[in-house]
Amino acid sequence: MIDEIDLIALLIDHAELACLCDMLESVADALPTLPEEDDAAWVCRELENRLPTHEARERRFLETVFAPRTMPNGEAVLDRIRCRSVSQVVQAQDLVAALLPGASPLPATTLGYMLRCFFEACRADMAFEELAILGLAEQRLTSAARTLLRDSLDRHCRA
Repeated sequence: MIDEIDLIALLIDHAELACLCDMLESVADALPTLPEEDDAAWVCRELENRLPTHEARERRFLETVFAPRTMPNGEAVLDRIRCRSVSQVVQAQDLVAALLPGASPLPATTLGYMLRCFFEACRADMAFEELAILGLAEQRLTSAARTLLRDSLDRHCRA
């Protein structure tokens, strides 16, 4: 069985990533004005540090939930999530290169496009993961775990 305690780390990571996405959206909304140097440095640190640690924790958890012995189609779900994780890390590296204080400024339209591609995809990927767990592992979820996932999905839908 998958209990709510099993989901907490993943959902905390998702909440923190959602906050980062909100910050990136506010940067995109403020363009052509770039963030202050301190804010840009913070965003860059978050992009550099949060995504790799999130990806590693997420991978371990999802490999357990969607293990082939427990979930026949789990490998297909894991492959999709792995590909998206690699894409997010590459996009994050591009954003860091563009936002680092002292970097050559990109046109506002280019930077805005990069930011929006990243945070919209990140939000969609988080919702996909949670929906995949809810849908494919539903028989193994406790009532409390299902409630946590549904509440988190509701928050993603309102963002």
